[in-house]
Amino acid sequence: MGDSEVIGIIADDITGGSDVAAALSAAGRRTVQVVGVPGPDLELPPHDAVVVSLKTRSVPPEEAVAESLAALRGLRDLGARRIGFKICSTFDSTPRGNIGPVGLALADALGSGITLVCPAAPANGRTVYQGNLFVHDLPLAESSLARHPLNPMTDSNLVRLLTAQTTAEVGLVDHSRVRSGAPAVRARLADLRAAGARFAVADALCRDDLLVLADAIGDAAFWIGANGLHAAAGAAQPRAAQPGAASHRTVPADAAGPGPCPGPGDFADTIEGPTFIVAGSCSDATRGQVATFRESGPAIALDLARVRDDAGYAAEVVARALTLLSDSPAVLVHSAVDARPPAEEAEAAEEAEAGTEAGTGTGPTGLGSAIETFLAELAAGVVDGGIRRLVVAGGETSGAVLQRLGVRALQLGGPIAPGVPWTRSLGPTELALALKSGNFGGPDFFLKAVAR
Repeated sequence: MGDSEVIGIIADDITGGSDVAAALSAAGRRTVQVVGVPGPDLELPPHDAVVVSLKTRSVPPEEAVAESLAALRGLRDLGARRIGFKICSTFDSTPRGNIGPVGLALADALGSGITLVCPAAPANGRTVYQGNLFVHDLPLAESSLARHPLNPMTDSNLVRLLTAQTTAEVGLVDHSRVRSGAPAVRARLADLRAAGARFAVADALCRDDLLVLADAIGDAAFWIGANGLHAAAGAAQPRAAQPGAASHRTVPADAAGPGPCPGPGDFADTIEGPTFIVAGSCSDATRGQVATFRESGPAIALDLARVRDDAGYAAEVVARALTLLSDSPAVLVHSAVDARPPAEEAEAAEEAEAGTEAGTGTGPTGLGSAIETFLAELAAGVVDGGIRRLVVAGGETSGAVLQRLGVRALQLGGPIAPGVPWTRSLGPTELALALKSGNFGGPDFFLKAVAR
C-alpha cells in the first residue's frame, strides 16, 4: 500500500481502540486493531487503517509518552503517515495527563504546528460547545463522570483541562466558526498558530460539524479526538483502488455509529457456542447491564476478599462457570457486589474499579489490579475449557484479558452497540471478542451480545 493510503490511530485504552476501529470500519476502511505496540514480526491482513490499542490512559505520564511514541514508530513501519490520537469521548484523564503530555509528544514527533482536538461523539451523546464537553444534556462535571473512581472529571471546559496538562498554549475554534465551514476553521487554526497555540479545541454538536472539521484537517499529519472525528477524517481521504478493497463510503448519518462493516462479517455468527461475560467495570452503565442480565441469566458475583487471599478461588470460579455454560447460552462474572447497603456498595465498587492510592490517580494497584488479573485468569481458564466467545466490560479489564490470552491483533466484525463491535482474534486460537467501555451500551447490552 502507498504511504498515503494507511491511517494510523493510537488509542489510549483497549475498548477505545475497538470503538474507533468500529467507526473507521463503518466509514469504509479495512481496519485492523493491534493490541500493544506492533513489532516487526506482526503479520496483518490487508488493511488501510491500523488502530494500536495501548493501556496508557491512567499510567504515569512519562510511561504513557514513551509507549505512545513507540506505537508511532510501529505505525510508521506499517506505512501510516497520517496519525490520530484516540482519546475518551469524556476526556478521561487526571490533572497531570495523559492527554496533554502524549498529545504534545506526538505533535512534536510529527511536526504538527497546531493540532485540532475534538472528543465529540454525537452518536454516544458527547458534544462540545464553547469548549465545554457535554454528556447527553449535562456538562461533563455534572454527569456521572464527576464521580469516576479513577479519573473524576470535575471541570467541563476542555481548554482549561488541556492547558493544565501541558505547557503549550491552547485555543478554541468555537461553534460559529465551525458552522461557517472548513475555510473559517482553517483560518482560525492559522490565527491560533500565529499566536503561538499548539492545540485548538473545536466545538462539534452533530455529524455535519465533524465533517467540517475533517475537511479543515485535510491532509494534516496529526489530530486528536474520539471516534467521530477519526471516522470523519478517515472517510474524508480518497484511497487508491486495490483488489478486494472495500468501496469508499462517507461517514454514516449517526456520526460514526453502527453501520455496515466491510470484511469478514459478524464473527459471532461464525464462532459458535456459549458466551462468557466478565464485567470489571463498576460504571453506572455496566452496573445496570449486570442487573438486567441477572434477571434472566446465571451470574457469579465475586467474593473480593477471596480474590485477594485465596489462591484456589480462580479455578473454583472457572469450574463453576464451565458447568453453567454447559446448560446455558451465557454466564456472567462481575466484580460489583450489590447485596450491601448502597453506601457500602458504592465504596466497594469504587475501590474495585480504581484500586489506586488516594489522590494519586496514577494507575491500578491493590484490589483493582488484583481483580483485573483475576478476571483475566478466568478468561484464560474458560478458553482452555473450550469457550470461544467472550464479552469483556471495562477498558482496564479488557487489556488484562487480551494480554493474558496473548491476543496481538483483532479483525473487525459487526456492531453490537455504538462503539462496541464483535472482533475476531488473529492467531492460532480463533476467538470472538466484544470489548466494551464501561460507559457504553444500554441496559440490555449483554443480552444483545449473547443473541448475536
